[in-house]
Amino acid sequence: MMTITAVPLTAEAFAPFGDVVTHRGEPPLMPCADTFEHTAAATRVTMAVLRVEAPVRGPVEITRLERHPHSAQTFIPLKGGRSLIVVCGTAADGRPLLASARAFVAGSTQGVTYRRDVWHRSVTALEAPSEYVVLMVQTEDGSDNLFDDLDHPLLVEVD
Repeated sequence: MMTITAVPLTAEAFAPFGDVVTHRGEPPLMPCADTFEHTAAATRVTMAVLRVEAPVRGPVEITRLERHPHSAQTFIPLKGGRSLIVVCGTAADGRPLLASARAFVAGSTQGVTYRRDVWHRSVTALEAPSEYVVLMVQTEDGSDNLFDDLDHPLLVEVD
């Protein structure tokens, strides 16, 4: 089993995987350019509210990751506290490249946009109850979510 340690979420560290959704100072209106990045197959903008009643406690064992081939996916916190963000690149065979796995702890006011095709675990509440707005652009054929059950679990240590 591979073990990684979650570090505080920063825009610079998360940049290879997406964007941190938070205000960084100037200008007053901070654009979030990649929130609705999508392929031509994705035509339906969707918004949902995710509620998490029970937080996870560290260490967290990850056995499944997901990716979205047609759209970026954004999580914006509405209520709650810190969240665990887990991401990794893609191997030559299309599966998650666990050697590139990174874990971050987002503050209560930090959201994330996972870029299209980035392997990730859904945002995971470390304090609950928590609520998140989830934004995506989806296809009409339901091919939006790909999952991979990992051959070996990934263990994430959270301070």
